[in-house]
Amino acid sequence: MKVKEDIKIGKQYTVRELQEFSVMEMYKSISEHEDRADPKVGSILTTIDGIVIETAHRGELRAGDHAEFTLLERKCRDRKVDGCVIYATLEPCAPGARKEPKLSCSERIVNGRIKKVYIGVQDPDPTVKGKGIDFLRRKNVEIGFFDKDLQSEIMLVNEKFIEEAEERARIADLKDLKPIKNPFEVGLKNFDYSDLSEDALQLYIEKANIPYKVDSEEFKRLLLKWDFIEIDDEKQVSPTGWGMLLFGKKPADKYSQAKIKFTVVKSEGLKPEIEDFDMALVKAPEEIEKYLRYVFPKSIDRTHFEHTEQTEFSRQLLEAITNAIVHRDYTNDGAQILITITPKEIIIKSPGEPIVPLKKLQNFTAPTVSRNSKLADVFYNMKYIERRGFGMEELQKYKPKPIYSFDGTYTVLTITRNILLSKQDVRQMIESLKEDEKKAYDYIKEKTRTSKSDYANHAGIDDKKAQRILKKLVDVRLVQTKGKAKATEYVIANVDTMNE
Repeated sequence: MKVKEDIKIGKQYTVRELQEFSVMEMYKSISEHEDRADPKVGSILTTIDGIVIETAHRGELRAGDHAEFTLLERKCRDRKVDGCVIYATLEPCAPGARKEPKLSCSERIVNGRIKKVYIGVQDPDPTVKGKGIDFLRRKNVEIGFFDKDLQSEIMLVNEKFIEEAEERARIADLKDLKPIKNPFEVGLKNFDYSDLSEDALQLYIEKANIPYKVDSEEFKRLLLKWDFIEIDDEKQVSPTGWGMLLFGKKPADKYSQAKIKFTVVKSEGLKPEIEDFDMALVKAPEEIEKYLRYVFPKSIDRTHFEHTEQTEFSRQLLEAITNAIVHRDYTNDGAQILITITPKEIIIKSPGEPIVPLKKLQNFTAPTVSRNSKLADVFYNMKYIERRGFGMEELQKYKPKPIYSFDGTYTVLTITRNILLSKQDVRQMIESLKEDEKKAYDYIKEKTRTSKSDYANHAGIDDKKAQRILKKLVDVRLVQTKGKAKATEYVIANVDTMNE
């Protein structure tokens, strides 16, 4: 972190500085338990333009007191805080997450008419996770998130607390509380437990390493605690919205938006191939992987001395699609995930506006947060997605980098394909080149690979002109780059010799 001075009440700071000061405040937290890890939480109250009003950390004035409670009720009880901003390193607890008559931190924030809350990381406890954010949004409180590097620091400092909370959640050892529920956490009318797929439930047990059998009461209690099922007063069990989406035999019977639609255009003039995936979401990643391996068959890579098989299918692509499944807006009725594969690009459309600033997606610095936190936890526990966030590091490995956009309905990820060129493609592209570009292509083809400086020396030109020529070969996809910065090399793009 860049901030080295101590925070000063009454001084104005930037959003980034206030996030950093909140992290510094977090380190002061005082634990109240010896038998388990307590979260470390820092919180700061400011005016809308960043002037600091007060700071607080967990346990500062009394053991166990939440940072936001200390901030609003202990330190600023007699102060009007309408329109102010709170920075909190951990998601504020939601209504029902504390035993009556205690109010949750989210309720105190709403009662104080706070305008905006910046949140570090989501609480790992499923009785809280995402619910605090949902409640604040419904009450018209703006939500922002800490920068990704600060989130990583918060999670590292709270690593033991997060691990213990996730383990308690995995085995349904949760507090006997009654948190508020969103529409996807209540039982569905006209559906019962038999509408859930035993295969999907068993897959979840195996991949998430759940220590229960699929037909055991312990497993049903876990599903109940996670709001995947609901049991009424007459002991009748029904799936909730999340339960139906994740484990349902036919999720589209309730949610038409649950389908995942692929459109594959192999070449101009040919009829597109359509493939719909309508199954329990926990089964979708493996089925989609099989399909992608069919769509992207293996070919021979001859850019090295040792020939190797390769395919356009990648873990990055599968994770990008899985992220669309996890983070989309399921309240958008009828809007399905749309994936279009053409000879030039792969377009993944995920319903809903980004919940983080689009710019942070575009520059791959998006913080770790999910619109559907429980669904995200299931996919993480099943090892379908990385531990934290959107897999930004993996997506950046594509060359050129993928592009994020928003079209008013869908968050769109566009990936330029690193395709295998046919010999006809190569001939047409070579014919379009200028004479110096053709010479450069012939040189790389003869030498297998070259650097910018090597080619400049060979051609007797300066580095700037060599860069221009090589860039043109990359732009028309005759040449690919390997390595980064000064270590960048230029190699001939792969030619599909199996479809000549």
